Amino acid sequence: MGETAETPASRLEGEALSADEMLALPVFQGCSAALLKKNVGAVVRRSYRPGEILCREGEFGSTAFYLLEGEAEVYIATPMAHLEGRERRRGLFGTMSTFLQSLVRRGKEGGAGGEARLIPIDAPVDLSMDNPVATLRAGELFGEMTCLSFYPRSASVRAQTPLVVLEMLRNVLDILKRGSKTFQEQLLRNYRDRALASHLRSMPLLAGLTEEFVSSLRERVELVSFEPGQVVCKQGDAADRLYLIRIGFVKVSQQSPGGEVILQYLHRGDFFGEMGLLRAGVRTATCTALDHVELVTIGKEDFDRMMREFPDIRAGMEAKARGHAEESARRTEEARAHSVDDFLAQGLMEAQSLLLIDLDRCTRCDDCVRACAASHDGVTRLIRDGLRYENYLVPTSCRSCHDPLCMIGCPVGSIRRRETLEIVIEDWCIGCGLCAKNCPYGNINMHEFEGGAQKAEGKPDKKAITCDLCAELPEPSCVYACPHDAAFRIDPKRFFREGTR
Repeated sequence: MGETAETPASRLEGEALSADEMLALPVFQGCSAALLKKNVGAVVRRSYRPGEILCREGEFGSTAFYLLEGEAEVYIATPMAHLEGRERRRGLFGTMSTFLQSLVRRGKEGGAGGEARLIPIDAPVDLSMDNPVATLRAGELFGEMTCLSFYPRSASVRAQTPLVVLEMLRNVLDILKRGSKTFQEQLLRNYRDRALASHLRSMPLLAGLTEEFVSSLRERVELVSFEPGQVVCKQGDAADRLYLIRIGFVKVSQQSPGGEVILQYLHRGDFFGEMGLLRAGVRTATCTALDHVELVTIGKEDFDRMMREFPDIRAGMEAKARGHAEESARRTEEARAHSVDDFLAQGLMEAQSLLLIDLDRCTRCDDCVRACAASHDGVTRLIRDGLRYENYLVPTSCRSCHDPLCMIGCPVGSIRRRETLEIVIEDWCIGCGLCAKNCPYGNINMHEFEGGAQKAEGKPDKKAITCDLCAELPEPSCVYACPHDAAFRIDPKRFFREGTR
């Protein structure tokens, strides 16, 4: 999919709207004239010809776009594929180049059962992994999270027809979301009509919902918004609804004798609140907005009806709730048994699976690094360097943190944690680098590859890579390949308390 050489929406063409011009548009009905007068110049009306680019994935911005006229194509240009290393021989030494391996050869075109997997983006629609393209129409908004929380653009947008848009700064978007009933109703209507069904079915536990049931929810779901740091629901409160995340990131935590324990981070495509509804009717954890969060709520009555009509979904929900309860109990017990100060200095307290190298045994042969590369198409996830703790090296390799800060902010939700602990980066990574920036321990790297679309513009094509614990193998390749039994993965709290692996 080629792109034109046009400059994105930061170009000079455009007409700054006065307060009177804004109030004349239906979308601004009900907004405060006084507030709009204070923000003259914060809304620009722009026109685009077919084929012109409004914004590109991975770039940072501070504006949102509202389509007044015409249609636009929203898409991800970064190939849906993973990195594959190939060795090129030059003299006595070889160099490694990185290419992309297609999804067709890997057999990963769809999700479980063959259904298309959906990529959450900062727009009213999600994109199918096997064809990441969709159409935006007049009356729709995109770029909310970039505007409100300064995350990278999640997708590229190009005019399909002659296009007129309003490009607005955060302060005006805030005025619209709070002051315009017309705008709020349009957002809810667009979500109900275009996104609700795909949003529900993108969640594995809810994929079995029928069209009839989804249709019955359309006029009953509501959108609610929360500001950064605002508590959505508190541990011990009465449970009265299920929450689906439309935009933003939510922190789930519990209070324990050792202080706050972070259970997980959730983003678009996740839901929460089911444990309280299934169990004693009270919230078992506190959920807090990390940024500007918009949630879809399903009331208890509809949730109970869903549990009655879909026993398979109820069984999956209950299994998930049991797993969360067991994990919470385990972490609470750990908090009682350990002092946070023990490992805080080097961040070892955060790790759930920590790679150590015993320097008394290690001969620096680098078999561990080579084995990692061999198991990941020639692209190593391990760097044999890092912090020292007593006679151990903590090499640069994912720790599967209790509090995975790397997962906060991914504009397309491509970095996630599996139920089996490891953190994975999916093939639809757009290479924005936010996860690598957020990792406190430098355990995520950005790897350039050949065959992307940006080289013609002089920009490197990249994807993020990190250790996946060799989840498909009996044990991590780096551990298996060490000839001296110097490399091993441990639970740091248990290891440094008991001295056992």
